[in-house]
Amino acid sequence: MAKTDSLMDTNALPVVRRLVEIEVREQLNHIPSSYRKYLSGIDFQRLINSAIDRLPRSFRTLGEKYHDSETRRLRVKIAVEKALAEQLQELKLYYVPRTEVEGEDEIPTASFGELYFSR
Repeated sequence: MAKTDSLMDTNALPVVRRLVEIEVREQLNHIPSSYRKYLSGIDFQRLINSAIDRLPRSFRTLGEKYHDSETRRLRVKIAVEKALAEQLQELKLYYVPRTEVEGEDEIPTASFGELYFSR
């Protein structure tokens, strides 16, 4: 967590962390039932920190271009999905996030890569 804390504006940290925590809870509530038995293998703090680290630096400091709530929501959702998929892959589970973002190329930050894992 020290790496995350040192990169972030101290005023923005609680806000960004709270947004990520809310999204983590939301996504874990909607994870397919076949994965729920594996939730005990997920380290929630690591999931939250990994999602925060995946956010663009300008987001983590709540830069100007992230004042749009829809852009913020989308970026947090994508970061949490990537972090969750990574942890599930480490558990040898292959999870494809259900979110499909229309016009994701138009989101005003770095592009969102493919998140499909195969055996």
